[in-house]
Parts: sequence; C-alpha cells; structure tokens
Amino acid sequence: MAAFEHARAAMARGDLLEVFNCLDVKDLKRISENAVNLSLGMLIDDAPAEIRGLCVEHGFPLDEVLAARRRIMQTPGMDATMNHRDTMKRALASVSNLPAFLAGLEGHSRRVSGAGSISTRLFQNEKLTDMRIEGSRAWATRVFGPGSNDDVEFVRTKGHWYIRLISRRRPG
Repeated sequence: MAAFEHARAAMARGDLLEVFNCLDVKDLKRISENAVNLSLGMLIDDAPAEIRGLCVEHGFPLDEVLAARRRIMQTPGMDATMNHRDTMKRALASVSNLPAFLAGLEGHSRRVSGAGSISTRLFQNEKLTDMRIEGSRAWATRVFGPGSNDDVEFVRTKGHWYIRLISRRRPG
C-alpha cells in the first residue's frame, strides 16, 4: 500500500511530519496525548518556551491542560482524572494541524530527552503481507522478522489512505 511505503521512506529520512501525515487521525490523537505528557513531564505550572510556542502556533490550549494536571496533583481521584482526560481530548480536537503539532512535540522530546512517543524503527525493515481491501478499509500484516508481526489497518478518507497502527479486528 502506497501510504505504508510513503511512511517507511519518510521515517528513513527522519521526516516525522511526513510520517504523521500518513497516520489516521485516531492514532495521531493517541500519540499526541502521549507526546504532550512526555513533553511536559511532571510540569503543572508552565512549559518550556518551545512547547508553549508550538501550542500557540497550533491552537492547543496549554493552560487548560496544565490546570487539569494541577487538579490531579492537588486533589487526586477519579473526577480529576476524568477532567484531565476530557480536557486533553478537547485540546487535541482544537489543534489546527495535528501532524505538524505532533512532529514539533516529537522533535522537542528527541532533542531534550533523546526519546519520543514513537520508535525510530517504525516501518523500517518491515514488509506487508496478506493485504485485504474491503471498501474504505484494508488490513495487512506488518512483518518485522521471523515470527514477529502485527496487524495493521488502513482507512480511506477523502480519497487518501491512512495507516491505523492500532488496528480494529480484522474481518474473518
């Protein structure tokens, strides 16, 4: 599938923006939530200037997320946790360009801590087998090596195929 090959080539070049442009929005939101939390670490009062700048540039309401994080620290419990989850969900929905926002967060995390939300080996030395297309969805198996594989799903949105790493059940 072309989306997979495009993502593989982008990852080989280290072009995270292009990798993220190949992923389904549901995966982008999951990875972005992790990237925000990784970028902020234990911070609850403010964020580094680069992170604040990315948030402003892409419309991510950082102060609302920081307030939700403070609430968890000050009054831990299910209400605070659910508030943080809902705040993060709304915050990510407001981002103007999720792939670019995530690429910025990943770049920052990799420069600062040497780690990111996705593996630098993602899509590398992998091949697709058992491709099955049904309308606007497709499934395949990502083979990493002997005995090592994982299902992957593809979704077509507005005429373009996107990779969904967290696959729904493959039809039997």
